[in-house]
Amino acid sequence: MKLCLIAISVLVIAGCGSRAPRPDGPPPEAVASLRFDPYAALAEALHSGQPPLQALAAETYLDADRPPPRQDIEGLADTNEPRVRTVAVALIGAGRRPDTTPLLQRKLRDDDPNVRLAAAFGLAMAGDGSQVTALRDALASPDVTQRRTAVWLLGLMGNPSAAGMLKVKLDDPDAFVALRTAEALWRLGSRDGLEPVRALVEHERHQVRYFAVRLLGRIGDTTDIPRLEKLCQSRFLDVKFAAIAAVAQKGDFKRIGLLLDMLDDPDPDTRQLAAREIGETAYTPAIARLEKLLTSSDLAERATAGAAIVRILSAKTSWRSHILVDRPPAPPPQAAPAAPPTAPPAPPRPASKRP
Repeated sequence: MKLCLIAISVLVIAGCGSRAPRPDGPPPEAVASLRFDPYAALAEALHSGQPPLQALAAETYLDADRPPPRQDIEGLADTNEPRVRTVAVALIGAGRRPDTTPLLQRKLRDDDPNVRLAAAFGLAMAGDGSQVTALRDALASPDVTQRRTAVWLLGLMGNPSAAGMLKVKLDDPDAFVALRTAEALWRLGSRDGLEPVRALVEHERHQVRYFAVRLLGRIGDTTDIPRLEKLCQSRFLDVKFAAIAAVAQKGDFKRIGLLLDMLDDPDPDTRQLAAREIGETAYTPAIARLEKLLTSSDLAERATAGAAIVRILSAKTSWRSHILVDRPPAPPPQAAPAAPPTAPPAPPRPASKRP
């Protein structure tokens, strides 16, 4: 299925989101209004036996506020699809659970080198600093998939000291290594990758442009809006949708209605692509529209909608801000009543703040 191929490509090429904590979470009313459980759709995807959907679910859990059931994700560590094994082992390692060390040590002997890198990442997260050597060495591998994986994992580790060794990969001959490096550097607090991403949105290869636009939405700033506005006119639907979502992430919502309307498009691939890009915006008013897709008879559609809702509700995605444009402004603060003459002065009432 066309969208499934897009989903697995996003995982393998664009990498996963930051796990930096956010001080604010989704508004309580957004959570309370849910009629269906988006995590149930992700659980279905994990058990589906369909690698693209399994990868989409596992990658979403890397951003989510709660981990998947342990037995679900550990079962994927031995699935036949190496790409799914890689993200599953990375997700296990990101949990930093001491009791997963035997599994991670076993995966150091996996047939696939990318799975072995994910296992090294997990052991490094658990405190075995010697495993970072494997990730560092993979940055110079002639195998482009290993370079992509190593950059992604070093970014997920969250250690700013890795930024120095990563910066050289911004000039990697593979454009996707450069994109993933820019994302990793951003997670580590560096903006050194922003200019290369801006250049890659004009790349001659359509797929490179698509992933560059998505990443620019995550790590760019409001000065990128004119550049993204032009891409909103792209004849390629994925680039067009990604650009609209990227502009919305910068606070410009005049086109987000188009993405919402596309959730009702007759073509299922179009609906799923729109849902995926809406998930990037963290636009909470879209949740009710996305929930309609959770009732679809198509598992891919349910999984994509569930992933988008979970991303919107995630409180651990540093480049996203929960957009609450439909919420009424907070009422002005009221003066505290005057205290009786014999009482000490009443403390001032704190002003209500709009998230």
